[in-house]
Amino acid sequence: MADTLPAPKEIRDLLTDLIGKDVSVQLADPPGKVDKPAVAVFVHDDMSIAGVIGMEFPLAADLAAAVGLIPPGGAQAALEDGELSPMLTDNLAEICNVLTGLLNRDGGPHVKLSSIHAPGEEVPGDVLGYLQALGNRLDLDVAVTGYSHGLFSLVGGR
Repeated sequence: MADTLPAPKEIRDLLTDLIGKDVSVQLADPPGKVDKPAVAVFVHDDMSIAGVIGMEFPLAADLAAAVGLIPPGGAQAALEDGELSPMLTDNLAEICNVLTGLLNRDGGPHVKLSSIHAPGEEVPGDVLGYLQALGNRLDLDVAVTGYSHGLFSLVGGR
């Protein structure tokens, strides 16, 4: 990923277009420990980490439900169950795959989605290290109209 992270507006516009609902974003402080994050790992062609996206479980459930035209109750049911259903996990993977477009910059190295860790799945320590690093990162509170909100963190590679 290029040293320059996408602007919050780029993330908002992409999510709004993808899920067909209004999305608002506000700058947020980097999180402390997040319980059951959804994590996407992006790599360069040489498999070095290009970036990591982390989302709080409620936001991951909301985005996955919204993109699949599932009412907010479906996201709430996932939270009550403590995990995403296979369909919501697939929807989340599709969202993260589309987010790859924000990480590929003109003239920069190619970036691709490498892995998704759904809420509750074990996240490798090196990946967690990226999410906790300060520096080249963007933290947003993302809200989806009709759903809830949650923290979205994008951390650039080192």
